[in-house]
Amino acid sequence: MNINNLKILMRNLNRQKGFYFLNILGLAIGIACSTMIFLFVTYELEYDKYNQRHDKIYRIAVDAVAGNTMIYQTGTPAPLPPALYAEFPEIEKITRISDRSEIKTKYKDIVFNEDRIFLVDSTFLEIFTYSMIKGNPKTALSEPFSVVITESVAQKYFKSEDPINKVMSLDGEDYKVTGIVEDVPDQSHFHFDFLLPLTSFEGYYNQDNWWWNSFACYILLHSEADYNALEAKFPDFIKKYLFEGRDYDEIASKGNKWEYYLQPLTSIHLNSDIAGEFEANGNQKYIYILMVVAVFILAMACINFMNLSTAKSAKRAKEVGIRKVTGATKTKLINQFLSESVLISIISLVFGIIIVESLLPLFRDFTSKNMAIHYFENPWTIPLLIFFGLIIGILSGSYPSFVLSSFQPIKVLKGGLTKNRKGITLRNLLVVIQFSISVFLIIGTIIIFMQLQMIQNKNLGFDKEHIIVIKNAYSLGNKSDVFKNELRKNSNIIEVAGSHRMPGMRFNNIGFGAEGLDDGFTLNLLCSDPEYIDVMNFELTHGRFFLKEFKTDTAAIVINEAALKLIGWEDPVGKKLNNWGETRIHFNLIGVVKDFHYESMHEKVRPQAFMYLGGSYSWEESFISVRINPGSEKAVLDFLETSWNKFSAELPFTYSFFDKDYDALYNNEKQTKDLMVIFSVLAIFIACLGLLGLASFMATQRIKEIGIRKTLGASSRSIVWSFSKEYTTWVLIANILAWPVAWIVMNRWLNNFEYRVGLHWWIFIMATLIALLIAWLTVSTQSYRASRTNPVDALHYE
Repeated sequence: MNINNLKILMRNLNRQKGFYFLNILGLAIGIACSTMIFLFVTYELEYDKYNQRHDKIYRIAVDAVAGNTMIYQTGTPAPLPPALYAEFPEIEKITRISDRSEIKTKYKDIVFNEDRIFLVDSTFLEIFTYSMIKGNPKTALSEPFSVVITESVAQKYFKSEDPINKVMSLDGEDYKVTGIVEDVPDQSHFHFDFLLPLTSFEGYYNQDNWWWNSFACYILLHSEADYNALEAKFPDFIKKYLFEGRDYDEIASKGNKWEYYLQPLTSIHLNSDIAGEFEANGNQKYIYILMVVAVFILAMACINFMNLSTAKSAKRAKEVGIRKVTGATKTKLINQFLSESVLISIISLVFGIIIVESLLPLFRDFTSKNMAIHYFENPWTIPLLIFFGLIIGILSGSYPSFVLSSFQPIKVLKGGLTKNRKGITLRNLLVVIQFSISVFLIIGTIIIFMQLQMIQNKNLGFDKEHIIVIKNAYSLGNKSDVFKNELRKNSNIIEVAGSHRMPGMRFNNIGFGAEGLDDGFTLNLLCSDPEYIDVMNFELTHGRFFLKEFKTDTAAIVINEAALKLIGWEDPVGKKLNNWGETRIHFNLIGVVKDFHYESMHEKVRPQAFMYLGGSYSWEESFISVRINPGSEKAVLDFLETSWNKFSAELPFTYSFFDKDYDALYNNEKQTKDLMVIFSVLAIFIACLGLLGLASFMATQRIKEIGIRKTLGASSRSIVWSFSKEYTTWVLIANILAWPVAWIVMNRWLNNFEYRVGLHWWIFIMATLIALLIAWLTVSTQSYRASRTNPVDALHYE
């Protein structure tokens, strides 16, 4: 852009402040929104890439059918690594991971309860990349009863002391600190604070049961190895080791299967949601949704620019005519107008970045993602931002530039331009595109909101409200029953019960057989006290729940309706079930509970069973659930903490509200819904800015027509309607275009849920009415102002 063209632009900016303000504001908001979405998407896509050899690290996962049960899990057996090393030379290293939660850790008089404990093979620190602050990654986990801790843990327990070779007590055992690693990066699909060598757990890491799946197994391939070729060898491997040469084809003919497959490390966060995940992952589909929203918002901002620029073209028609008469070529004019567009885009980019930096702290808190624009740390950031501004400027200004440069001097100077309808047709088309996008976003937001409301308000089969969950219950030991009885004395406490898991958590999945049933199956187990049914308010369909006065209930079992349907019994009470394994136990079925959603509603309710906590087949008590009277939270919490300190003063009192824990299953959906609402509102606001500017310009263009109409007796209402009805037509056309696209996209999204809302006709009508209301309000404000103009002033308008 030369100095003369810059002067022309500055004069136009000064002369038409409102027009350029709307253009710059719309582009700035569009750039800010798309930039924040891009930051979020980029953050999600970068998970686990901090590992130096992330492209060669894979997790082995299971896809199986056992009897009538479908199994998708990360769990693999203990003897898997030696067999993998023996069969597949393309594997360089293997590590198993078994997580432990809620163990008591102690150093001197410093005691905490920790819940991020990994039991790993010694190769763990050679596969995954963590900077060792102290210690040797190749030897730090080579000896039993050694421990590697993170930098945060070292500061927490040892302050200014050197932790190396110091002894900590972990779950009652002494461990020597042999290494300190940096804290696990946020963008990791798992996080730990303590690494313990699996060799510390004799009989666990080296047991030889191929059907006891307790470990997540990660492999590192040699640089030249092809993971697809390795994966293709797994069927023969499974036949040899898991089925020990038995006829796998015969087993498969009955509908059973057991398959291993490889999950690339960097795909786990967004593409894996199977049993055994260490943490809740993201969702690739939501990333696609947000990317589409970002493109839509940016497109709407660019359309605004094009619409307003072509609408204003008549104002610059004489300028173009005179310049052409004095020798300016079409190419020079295109370059001038494109340069103006690019400069306006760069100005908008600057304001957009200011908006981003102002809102980024709130956006980080809202998404719990530590996002930032690294302007100087990354040498590509500033060049990419400039390139981004150039592209937006060229895309936004290309058509207006060609329109302005194509004016014929004779027609322009004679005032013939106003008779040309081409620009009006284009502007109407752009309005249709903008409102099609707006309607799509409105429909999408309504459906996502409804689905989330349905999930949160659907009858779960239990009552999640007014329950306080006390953690670290195992630390009470044999005082647990006394502690619970102490709590029951409080009049605000309705009932108390212990369990080893809570709905919403990962249950232990165990193989079973049933009386009269040839095929095996698996059940997800929850061990609990007899009072658990009164705390959670489960419903019984057959028989009863556990009772303390029935001593034989320690070997009893209660199943859900899904398990009963799987087994096929008509009269289940009194029948026998037995576990798989070398030590077989037969359980007396005493009751059936109505299906309840102990997992996310993405999944159909799966077969599940209750065992007596502390019975013949049970896990350690980890949680105590306390149902309280509504409104008594503060008083009860004070009482709980006081009581806890009497019975387990060594560990701090920790708790949570069960409804919040359970609702965390849908954090992805809630976050997507909130982001959709925010960015949809901003997208509609951008559309309104463009429509406002366009309506203002059209009102100015038709000022003489308004004056004549008022002179002939037209009312302000009729003038407003004459302006609004044209836009009503275009908004209705926009709805016709948006409806089928929105139906297809949202129907595919809802298919991710086993339980979903319907795509009701009224949702689409509501979106139409909202779009019409927005258009009417936007256009009416300008047309009403024009209709109030004095006819005398209007007819003297030049």
